[in-house]
Amino acid sequence: MLVKSVNVSIVMANFNNGRYLVDFIESVMHSTVTPKELIIIDDGSTDNSLQILKKYIHLPFLKLIEFEKNRGFCNALNAGIELASGDFILRVDPDDIILKNRIEAQVAFLEKHHDVDVVGSNVIYFDGNTGKELITSNFPVSHQAIYQEYFNGDHGVLHATTLIRADVLKQYRYNQNNYLAEDYELFARMISDGHRFSNIKEALVKVRIHGDSAATNINYQTIQKTFQLRDEIFGTSTSVRKIRFYYWYMLNYRRFLLSDNLFYKPVFLVLAVLAHPGKLLKRLF
Repeated sequence: MLVKSVNVSIVMANFNNGRYLVDFIESVMHSTVTPKELIIIDDGSTDNSLQILKKYIHLPFLKLIEFEKNRGFCNALNAGIELASGDFILRVDPDDIILKNRIEAQVAFLEKHHDVDVVGSNVIYFDGNTGKELITSNFPVSHQAIYQEYFNGDHGVLHATTLIRADVLKQYRYNQNNYLAEDYELFARMISDGHRFSNIKEALVKVRIHGDSAATNINYQTIQKTFQLRDEIFGTSTSVRKIRFYYWYMLNYRRFLLSDNLFYKPVFLVLAVLAHPGKLLKRLF
């Protein structure tokens, strides 16, 4: 049966994620619609990534760009954005899995809501070792609530869930100097400039939690950089105390997600809530 193609460019940067690529590409292949193009920039991988990717080179929508040397995640994404020819650009990471209706649902949303420039969704976090589903995210839906998250120095959409109007995204670029906070800077600048955001309440992506994932590797310098960017973009002033509490919240929440210890798991959750009680209130209400 022929599957409808939509005017979407998927842009994905890969560096040594060979063990996840089959799951990722298969999830694109089994979507309810196919993209105009899947642009994969291999950023100088030294594992078996290229061998795996070339097994799929027959796919009519796959465009593989090979960097001989690693140039950095942000530079690889920028190269993909330059090449993208679709009306919409979809972001996803190679260790994630898109659910079957993600592309179709997000395209339909932007085609219906002409005032929205960026749409994300919720995600299902799952254990990369066992495949066990851990928790579903609870991102805000409305533009105003998303704006408030960025103004507060938090994320209103999850980077790897976004579908963005290409003519909007091409006005911006990722900054390699802000790596690990690059998505906060990009989206905070966009929303500060007046571009409108939304989230689909449904979970449309499965995010793999593993030892090398950005979601797992939380460090103080990244949190500090994020709040520095917040102050620069929104003209705010963030105290060292707030940065430290937010770091402790993120650190303990990730420990809660990953821990299999029945004693320590609730302890990590309590510590996370104590560091940032507002997060629990948002999830409950």
